Amino acid sequence: LQRHYELFSKKENETIDEMFGRLQTILNELKFLKILDSLPKVWEPKAITILEAHDLKALTLDELLGSL
Repeated sequence: LQRHYELFSKKENETIDEMFGRLQTILNELKFLKILDSLPKVWEPKAITILEAHDLKALTLDELLGSL
């Protein structure tokens, strides 16, 4: 995921809106992973369950926080 961010660029026939949407998806996933990685060790089972049960691309911040 970090690599996707680092190599991110506009695709040939992609609109600015499409490009922004792809970037926003990557940034959201990175943000959610950072939140889950920042939790204390006792939260690790819950974080793993969230990662396995949810598609981070479709998850909202409210849904993530609600799952915690």
